[in-house]
Amino acid sequence: MKKSRFIAGFSAMALAISAMSISAFAAPEPTKIDQTTPEPKQGQAVITTTIEPTYIVTIPADTKVAFNALDTDFGTIELTKARLDPGKVVRVHLDSDYKLKNKADESRTIRYDIVSTDDVGTTGSLKNFDAQLEFEGDDCPLTIKITQDDWNAAYAGEYSDTVTFNVQYTDAAPKA
Repeated sequence: MKKSRFIAGFSAMALAISAMSISAFAAPEPTKIDQTTPEPKQGQAVITTTIEPTYIVTIPADTKVAFNALDTDFGTIELTKARLDPGKVVRVHLDSDYKLKNKADESRTIRYDIVSTDDVGTTGSLKNFDAQLEFEGDDCPLTIKITQDDWNAAYAGEYSDTVTFNVQYTDAAPKA
């Protein structure tokens, strides 16, 4: 008997909560205008929508540098799709120690730099640079530079390094 009262009470409570949650999501009532509405006889309705920001950043593919090449095309950082909030940008920062490491002995390295002259006005080394991309099609072409002195000092062997492209959706830097 007590068990059935508990179940009945619990069911009634669940039904009441369910009814409350349904009414909480009910659509707003339309405005009614009739002969008793004061002049001017008009009403207003607000239309809204939300568009989430979206972007796609394309970064360079793996690249092989030819021995003794002073300049090697490294590809392009490009904002290939962009729907950003006003005042926002996609910032791309390169992270590396800028040393190709010998596979057999990582203490043997070849120093390199990554430079760019891009459509958004950036020129020079990217070691401390954040590419700031705002519009679809904004890009930052990259070149790997190794000096002849660094090639001349290099040991034989296989070398590699990894460049990490850190992408951030953030506020635009103030324009100078």
